[in-house]
Amino acid sequence: MNKIYYIIVFISMSFIACEDIFEKNIEDETVVMVSPQDNYQTESVTHTFWWEEVDGALKYNLQIASPSFDNVQYLLLDTNLTKTKFQQTLSPGDFQWRVKAYNGSSETEYTTYSIRIDSTADLSSQQVVLISPSNNSASNIYEQTFSWYEIYNASDYRFEIRTPDWEGELAFNPEIIEGNTLNMSLSDGFYIWGVQAQNSISASGFTTRSIIIDTEAPTQPTLITPAYNTTFSDSLIAFEWERGVNSGSSIKDSLYIASDSLFNNIKIAVYISDTTYSWTATQTGTYYWKVRSFDLAGNIGIYSEKSMFKYE
Repeated sequence: MNKIYYIIVFISMSFIACEDIFEKNIEDETVVMVSPQDNYQTESVTHTFWWEEVDGALKYNLQIASPSFDNVQYLLLDTNLTKTKFQQTLSPGDFQWRVKAYNGSSETEYTTYSIRIDSTADLSSQQVVLISPSNNSASNIYEQTFSWYEIYNASDYRFEIRTPDWEGELAFNPEIIEGNTLNMSLSDGFYIWGVQAQNSISASGFTTRSIIIDTEAPTQPTLITPAYNTTFSDSLIAFEWERGVNSGSSIKDSLYIASDSLFNNIKIAVYISDTTYSWTATQTGTYYWKVRSFDLAGNIGIYSEKSMFKYE
């Protein structure tokens, strides 16, 4: 028993050692900042913080402090990201932003840049950063909470929502909001919502996002091939089915193949956007298959009629 224990421990340590070998050590790498440039001075309050990808990094830590990391009066942001861009709205003042890359076993030093935001009452060059809902989102909930970051020197915000796109008709009368949140109930449909910052002398442009409200479940799929009780001598079997008319968010399907009619012994379950699939049977026998549709908004349709085929 002791010998077996030591063998298991040795094998486990070997696997750990292999993982360490194959994960790149990035301690000597440097995060290269792209934008904003170091010591950048501007009246714009909204910026996309951007740096180059570090080979071997899994994530990045982005921090923003004011007025500097040597004299932190407040830490505005401390977030971990997989991407190399992040948009943030600042108020007038002095800031430093820094980024380090890391993986499971090593990390780089921080690279630090400075930025100064000058005060201005002119909002014409500013941009409202939208928070939620995310762009191109789909939801099966009528009540939506729209939110955005506030901009310094904005007295209020103009909220508009149009259908089916920004050139379309207003879905509701424009709302003037002093805060940065609005709750609104929408019916099923395609919408574009936008927010504009305003004060007594100027206004920003609109920042817009799209959203689909879809509360209808996808219709029942219709199976095409293989037809019921088809017998195959070739192990490669092609499946095809039809969906109903899609009037809402995008649809994907789940295909289930089982060796019993109750689908207790499922051989394969795949989630695909297409309506065709090829499967290679590894054992002869009788099989059953069915399809179910899901949409991006989270609605789930009913199963198709099940069908049966044989591989001999």
